[in-house]
Amino acid sequence: MAALTPAAVRLKELEEQLATLHKRGNEKNEYIGGYGGGHLHASSFADVEKHEAERRALAQQVKEARAALKAERQVIKGHASSFNDPSVWTKTLLAGDERFEKADDGIERELAQATYGLVSASDFKETKARLERKRSEELAGAESEAARRLEEAEEKKRLKRQKQRQQQAARLSFVDDEGGVEAKEEGGVALLEAR
Repeated sequence: MAALTPAAVRLKELEEQLATLHKRGNEKNEYIGGYGGGHLHASSFADVEKHEAERRALAQQVKEARAALKAERQVIKGHASSFNDPSVWTKTLLAGDERFEKADDGIERELAQATYGLVSASDFKETKARLERKRSEELAGAESEAARRLEEAEEKKRLKRQKQRQQQAARLSFVDDEGGVEAKEEGGVALLEAR
């Protein structure tokens, strides 16, 4: 059995009230000369009108409760579908990681740890200046390390290209139809031999 939401409970109560109203009105579905259905048996016309007004009002409430229940189910289904959607998981994870990025960017966390408790203003300023110097030195060191790595990579690339050119020159041989000259490589140096 599905869990009953407040809208479902209200709908169930209203439907029970409507069923009780039908029984109290002594409505029967009788076939009478070509006109079928729901003839009310009552003592007077005023009673029939009063009962019919109650029934219509209650039927309208039941209709509204069904619409509310349907809307509630759509909201629940929408939430369930978005909850199980991997893109929502990724979005949540990324939003969660952004919190930590802000804390790691500056020296605020380190400053708070270094100045825990009661600290004089001059001590605070000195600690802040020391941490800022340390941070700038770290950044400068990281920049110089990155520049050094870039230079090393470029040098490796240049040496690799030079080696490839030498290997390609070693594989190629040129024979001149007239003089019979051939290019050979020995010890990394290309030699021309005449035939």
